[in-house]
Amino acid sequence: MEKLTMLDYVKETPGVLRTNIEQYTALVEPLMKEVQQKEIKRILLVASGSSHNACYCARSFVEKVSGLEVRIITPYTFTYYENDIKENDLVLVVTQSGLSTNAIEALKIIKKKQCRAICLTGNINSDVKDVADVVIEYGVGEELVGYVTKGVSTLALFLDLFAITYSGKTEYLEELKKAVNLNEEMIEKATEFIELHYKEFSSMSWVYSCGAGANYGTALESALKMGETIHIPSCCYEIEEYIHGPNLQLTPQYNVIFFDGNDGASHRVEQVYKATRKVSERAYLISNNPGLADDDHVLSLSGTVSSELSPIVYLPFVQLLSFIISNDLHSIYQHPLLKEFKAIAAAKTENFVNYDGDD
Repeated sequence: MEKLTMLDYVKETPGVLRTNIEQYTALVEPLMKEVQQKEIKRILLVASGSSHNACYCARSFVEKVSGLEVRIITPYTFTYYENDIKENDLVLVVTQSGLSTNAIEALKIIKKKQCRAICLTGNINSDVKDVADVVIEYGVGEELVGYVTKGVSTLALFLDLFAITYSGKTEYLEELKKAVNLNEEMIEKATEFIELHYKEFSSMSWVYSCGAGANYGTALESALKMGETIHIPSCCYEIEEYIHGPNLQLTPQYNVIFFDGNDGASHRVEQVYKATRKVSERAYLISNNPGLADDDHVLSLSGTVSSELSPIVYLPFVQLLSFIISNDLHSIYQHPLLKEFKAIAAAKTENFVNYDGDD
């Protein structure tokens, strides 16, 4: 059987998202059973890597629709420093593989505190089942590539669907469907955009990804994906924080990608983008700002959704850019000494299988 790539999973994502929306009540039912047992006021999401970024992509929408506070924390910080669980907290540990050692340690801490250890995962038969009180699959299906794509979008969608079910505000389902349609359109438009600017994208030495609100999550995932696949220094900044220091090292060789929520802050995003273009022609904006329609460094689509759902629309750009450039440059392969690194400080359990073949 032919080995699937990141690209295959990116193209597979819209269909999976549509299916999950159609079957949303059954998908979120196991988690709904957990919240029916107590009153909750805050959701504490414990996640790292792309799962952490997906939580940030969903946070704004979940808070808006459910009315609950959402806090996101890494498993390491939760395990060692900040694990004060309040009576009305819903604590969810997230690990797509179900084999992340830090997620397992976080679950152990929760159990020590005699709280309900709930794990969201893409594999309910993984090692987390031996630690968690309940393991819930969030609808990703199979993804046998370490640099996950489908898992990010499906996790964000699962959290969005939970918020809709918890609040009973099913009117948001139509906008979710629109976001999925635009996700599919983005796959085509992003491929064309990357081809248009291929010389610049294929010669990147360092890159900044900038976003705010829900798109801070998009920018986080952008920075992570390019760093782990293209293997270049890759940083994430909130839009305004980018111009409070990080911009001072700009030169015409810097690459900066901005994600616009197409909301009340768009005018500021436009200003910062245009200011960056005065220094570097390697600045790009994902936006439907009509005032920038003639700018070939701006990627626009046929429509928009609320800023809280725009990460579902924008994520394919991040994923395709990372895949296309790393694949063409063969940069995805890791330095041989990383084997020694992982032998000392492993991030996954011994049952993890690396399907990328570079270990």
